[in-house]
Amino acid sequence: MIFRNPSLPLSLLASLFLILAAVSCGLRGAQPTPSPSGTGVVPSSPTPKGRVALGFASVSIEEKAQGRLTRLDIVPRHPIVASGDVTVFSVLAYDEAGRPVPSNELGVRWRATDPQVGSITSAGIFRAGAQRGVFDKSIQVTVTQTLNGRAVTLEELATVSVIRPLSENDISRVVVLPGGVQMEPNSQMLFTPLAVDRSGVPTPGVDYTWEMLEPAAGTITPDGRFTSGRGDGDFPTAIRVVAQKRIDPSQTASAIIPVSIRTIGDALPPSKVNLYPQGISVRVGDVIDFRAITLDPRGNLVEGLRTEWQLRDLLAGELDSSGRFTAGSTPGTYPSVVEVTVTSQGPGGIAPLRAVATITVLPPRAQQLLQSLILSPQVVRLRPGESRRLAATALTDLGQVVTSAQAVWSADPRVVQVTQEGLVTALDAPGSYADAVTVQVTSGEGAQQVTESATATVIILGPLDRVVVVPQEVTVNPKQVVQFTFIAYDTNGLRLFDVLATWEALDPQVGVIDNLGFFVAGAKPGQYKDVIRVTIRLLRSDQGGG
Repeated sequence: MIFRNPSLPLSLLASLFLILAAVSCGLRGAQPTPSPSGTGVVPSSPTPKGRVALGFASVSIEEKAQGRLTRLDIVPRHPIVASGDVTVFSVLAYDEAGRPVPSNELGVRWRATDPQVGSITSAGIFRAGAQRGVFDKSIQVTVTQTLNGRAVTLEELATVSVIRPLSENDISRVVVLPGGVQMEPNSQMLFTPLAVDRSGVPTPGVDYTWEMLEPAAGTITPDGRFTSGRGDGDFPTAIRVVAQKRIDPSQTASAIIPVSIRTIGDALPPSKVNLYPQGISVRVGDVIDFRAITLDPRGNLVEGLRTEWQLRDLLAGELDSSGRFTAGSTPGTYPSVVEVTVTSQGPGGIAPLRAVATITVLPPRAQQLLQSLILSPQVVRLRPGESRRLAATALTDLGQVVTSAQAVWSADPRVVQVTQEGLVTALDAPGSYADAVTVQVTSGEGAQQVTESATATVIILGPLDRVVVVPQEVTVNPKQVVQFTFIAYDTNGLRLFDVLATWEALDPQVGVIDNLGFFVAGAKPGQYKDVIRVTIRLLRSDQGGG
């Protein structure tokens, strides 16, 4: 990151000096970032090998007007976007001295060179199209600079990978029944969460975690039973529930439940029963729990009433005495098919209260054959003796997970060991090994049996060897800000990320630098050779050897 405005307010300069003071007291931070495109990187002079490495950069301070536009960097250069999702592109422009060109001096135009990749606005807001795949050099930015009456125009391209959107089985949102309640102090309510996909169909195989965001509202148990607090109040963000899919923990969604606590006084007889959900779509064989919520005229929950369930059309499926419904094998829409009746327990009680719900039974999903196998991660970075678990996901042509697929793992015995659960352990052989781990998945039977395989590259890291500073030479105006970064390597030339960096300015006249690499040039022009130093140490002292 490079600040674009060469003149900084005093408040920002003061902040940077305070950060530097914290650095001198022992603050440490690791900020490895890639070398900017087009920046020459010259290896630093030999440094001690093992656990510590040194890198240097030179600074020239001189008064110089803004130079001619010579280089562009698109951020991000290769994003991965789900079909229909949005990401934002930006562009960084530099002159011939490597200094950033202020955005207010530039004209910027974005366009998609391939209409199938999606669309992009004049502000760089990109929406991925429906076609999946890798679209090489599909986003183009054109930047124009007018300097001394002459126009300079540069173009740069970015590649976009469009992946599948949410499938029918992916979690889209969480519905909580009831969604918001008014309760008396020290009373209880059982909340029921329901994870659904984008079509409103319940998602199977989901775990739920409950959390009190406003402890004054009360407490909640792991199964969603809420006990209100002792005092009155409105709690708009009282409770949060998080849904997480068991077979794919990356699929999550959450919901917030508001709670209002009021001291009402004498209880009133129930006047209304609400059935949740009132309308739902399910697949053949799906199971869903209906809930009946009985309220008095003030909206307070009334419990301890007799509840009876009835299914008016047996073609819809089955309904047990607790309200659990199992969808039948006959697709169709069944209006008001589920009925609940609530009455008081004793004689002379309230008149029966009733509510109904409509169910749509969707046809079963057609059996989909295994089409692709995704191994994650595809590149594994380990130190000798370290382990990491890989995940193999088998997908149909519609992007649905094949849960019945059987996986068989194997590995290059000279490089790593792997268990049949996908746990990879690195041996003591630093280097980069393509296709070192293989997983093979088989699904189906007989003529419909399909086998797919995928491989992962294993990088075994060696001892810390050297570090280069980027940029290694920089020319700046007095008081200009620039950020230095670094790239650390092991003895095989492989890049290391798990390192700590300490930045220093060896001559106080050159300026100051904080421990994130932000450098503020001094006021005195001059050339300062090897004046910026970074000291790199391994993040964990017991790794890397020496």
